[in-house]
Amino acid sequence: MRHFHHAGCGCLASLSRRNLLGLGLGAAAAAVTGPALALDEGYEAMLMKCIDPRFTTDTWKYMSSRGWQNNYSQFNIAGGPVAAVAPIFQEWRAAWEANLDISCQLHNVKRLIGMAHRDCGAAALAYGDRLKTDKAFETEKLGEALRAFRTQALKRQPQLIVELGIMDLNGNVEAVAV
Repeated sequence: MRHFHHAGCGCLASLSRRNLLGLGLGAAAAAVTGPALALDEGYEAMLMKCIDPRFTTDTWKYMSSRGWQNNYSQFNIAGGPVAAVAPIFQEWRAAWEANLDISCQLHNVKRLIGMAHRDCGAAALAYGDRLKTDKAFETEKLGEALRAFRTQALKRQPQLIVELGIMDLNGNVEAVAV
């Protein structure tokens, strides 16, 4: 149910002049200290991953375990690195490439982490349902996609260090060799 404010609803009764003054002073303090606290000196890494919510916490834990908590940016799209290279997602590629370029320009990103994951619906759309039943085939196809992702990223941003991984359903990451 939606609440509509009216003269007698009482919602704003607790905002006395003193409370409004305090609110204004707090906003002014935030405006003065906010930019200093938010100084952007660059990020160590950028994470490219899938939107699958089953992996949100595990990818955060992985990046934090690398010492990059609050020191990395990320780009999430269905399929993650698979979407950057699979022909079925061709129309999404420009958004990814533009985001990579601007992230490197604005944030001085040094490292790109391409993280695919097991049981990925977008990867199955790109490479077939066999991914769902054949782990070796899934590893092979995700590895191929990740290596193509690395090649593509380095063509655009050759200064990057690119790391590749496949995250399992339990959060473990298997590094993919180049």
